[in-house]
Amino acid sequence: MKKTHLYEIDLMRAFIILGVVCVHVISFFDTQTKAFTPTNIGFEAALSAFHFTRESFMFITGLVLFHTYYHRQFKASSFWLKRFKLIAIPYIAWTALYILFEGTYLHHFSWAPQALLGKFATALATGNQFFLYYLLLTMQLYLVFPWMVKLLKKSESIHGWLFAGSFALELGLMAFNQFYLQGLNTHLLPGWLAFIVQFRDRFVLTYQFWFVAGAIFSIHYDQIYTWFQRRFLVVLGGFALMLSVLWAHFAFDRLYLHDSESMSVLVLQPIMIPYSFAVTLLLWQAGVKWSRARLESGHRLLNRFIQFFAGASFGIFLVHPLALHFVEVAEYALHPLPALRLPLVVVSIGFVYFSSGLLAYAIGRVPWLSYIVGVKTKLHRDAKTSAPKTAATTSH
Repeated sequence: MKKTHLYEIDLMRAFIILGVVCVHVISFFDTQTKAFTPTNIGFEAALSAFHFTRESFMFITGLVLFHTYYHRQFKASSFWLKRFKLIAIPYIAWTALYILFEGTYLHHFSWAPQALLGKFATALATGNQFFLYYLLLTMQLYLVFPWMVKLLKKSESIHGWLFAGSFALELGLMAFNQFYLQGLNTHLLPGWLAFIVQFRDRFVLTYQFWFVAGAIFSIHYDQIYTWFQRRFLVVLGGFALMLSVLWAHFAFDRLYLHDSESMSVLVLQPIMIPYSFAVTLLLWQAGVKWSRARLESGHRLLNRFIQFFAGASFGIFLVHPLALHFVEVAEYALHPLPALRLPLVVVSIGFVYFSSGLLAYAIGRVPWLSYIVGVKTKLHRDAKTSAPKTAATTSH
């Protein structure tokens, strides 16, 4: 059963990966500010608002996977072979590349083979090289996906209750993380449990709601699409309300309780669940509107822009730490005046986003090498073949 392409998801991908770039650029510039200055508080407030990206990507990952596979027969073995080829190769390749890249600028770096192998093994097990933890999370989802499909097919009559239960469980997990696990001494736990607690931010159960929500959204897509068709203002109002609540929560934590920045803008806390869901719904609604307007003559250039960055989003995620590194080097070398920091943040976001997109696209055009950005290519393409298949496009 062939599924249609969801153009609304393209817009979501293009803008969510832009949000990822914003988080990482702003985080760096925030480290250069003095605590509790207006610039510092402004940067931290922006970070809290952009911290929806992880959850939104997980939501559309679940949505697209179920859109592709739920209504057709498939074997778990063939699913794993296809999916892991497009994500395990980039994971292994970029883990190795980033370890070698670190060696070019870190003063205390051991090039001894045993040290390199140990570092590589640890990195593969924990996803600790830059932001590769997300690939580790995705591979965990791929492992359990066939069983998720079976479970959701057997429980179609109670999907509403399943959604509500998953949401409640997520709130409980985030509260448990914020109020208990943050200060827990993992040395008191058994080794396997200490490992899970230490790396809970890259454990699939930590984000179970986003995969379940994306799955249920996909299964009942037509009904949900119809219900939301005339409720854009409701979704927009819900987002505005949740953003106000989020910033009030941040201000209370940071300015009144004097919590640390890391705690005030924590991703894994209860407030981020309804907020991130509100942002995700708003982006989806914007994507739906865009999918209807994209072919109008006045929108063709913008449509190419969105299609390009949606297709390159996985590659951008993988390569953007390189561009971010050069932004950091330039900032340290230039020592800009504080008044220039805000304009430089905007320029840096644009530089990282566009340069990473171009680099990811260029790598994706090279036969076989393209696999490191999740793109399938061959040495001799059929002339009738359209754009190469990517880790993003093959999910549709």
